[in-house]
Amino acid sequence: MEDGYPPLETPNDLKLWEKLAEEQSALFHKTITNNEELRRRVDELERELTVWKLGFKAAEDEKLNLQKSMKRLEKNIGSLKDDNPLLLCLIDGDGNIFSPDLISSGHMGGRQAAMLLTKGFTDFMASDNAGSPGRGQVWLTVYCNKSGLMETLISNNICSIEEFEAFVVGFNQASPLFSIVDVGIGKEAADAKIKECLRVFTRFPQTSRVFFGGTHDNGYTSTLNYLENEGLLEKVVLLRGYKNLAVELRNLDLPELEIEGVFMSKKLPTNIFKKAPISPPGILPEDFERFRTPFKSPRAPQRSLSPAKNMNPLKYLDPSLPLNKQTPRPCTFHYLSICKQGDKCNYGHDYYLTPENFAELRANAKKSPCPAVNKSMYVGFSSYGC
Repeated sequence: MEDGYPPLETPNDLKLWEKLAEEQSALFHKTITNNEELRRRVDELERELTVWKLGFKAAEDEKLNLQKSMKRLEKNIGSLKDDNPLLLCLIDGDGNIFSPDLISSGHMGGRQAAMLLTKGFTDFMASDNAGSPGRGQVWLTVYCNKSGLMETLISNNICSIEEFEAFVVGFNQASPLFSIVDVGIGKEAADAKIKECLRVFTRFPQTSRVFFGGTHDNGYTSTLNYLENEGLLEKVVLLRGYKNLAVELRNLDLPELEIEGVFMSKKLPTNIFKKAPISPPGILPEDFERFRTPFKSPRAPQRSLSPAKNMNPLKYLDPSLPLNKQTPRPCTFHYLSICKQGDKCNYGHDYYLTPENFAELRANAKKSPCPAVNKSMYVGFSSYGC
């Protein structure tokens, strides 16, 4: 330092400076690299943020549109409930049987039954605790085994075939939404249809009340319990027929409606045999002379009109089959003239036949000439089916 210059660095000092310079350079390089990586990450996050913002905006728009649609639907549903409520009535016609006075009145009885039911429903809806008064439409369906019900009514001397058929026609014509549906022969055929209708139509928002006419049968309890679990049982009203309510239905504590004079209050016996008619089997007394065949042998003995002994109860034709396909086929001789075979005849002597059946029987008889006619033993008669 005597000459004014700093002392010369030693080799160790030079190495130290080189090391520090390298470390500083590495630090600078690492810092720049990290900054570049962070800058790329920030750009990526900004792009993702933009995407999420767009998605959020789309979700908000969709939410607003759904809210508007929901308000419109609620308004429409409210309009359906208030302006045009549906009063649905499902009746098990094999248990809730119309009163004898109505059925025996034929066509007018059917129309009167429909009128009494409609008035009963609307009066119920107009009561203080049943909601809005009856502006709604009544949709009523009676499900029954028509042939079985007819046989029961006739065997109990409630009505004739013509009166029952006229009653059904009158009831069906009373309103476009009133109908008696034949479910055919089969155990619980009516029950299956009513149960499914209860499950489906009770859910409809416009269904204000469901009048259920099956209070005689415990078999409907499972369906009603299902409606209770779904929160729909409050719509159901029991339409009373018989005085005795099914035991399991009592526990549901449902409101009841009984319309005076519409249904029988007691169950009809189904195993009684009808007294043999005065006229030949299959022909009603008032129709006997009108439907006897004009083609009769002058030598044929007069048919006795006295009641037959040990006569089997009359039965009905299978409506899905023609006369010549019935089992057994109706005996042509028996219904149009005299059957000499009597109890030994292989053909049917115990059918109820309508005027249309007699016309078909005569037409069929003309298609197959009797061998006796061909041999001139009898005149003017044919023997199809006997």
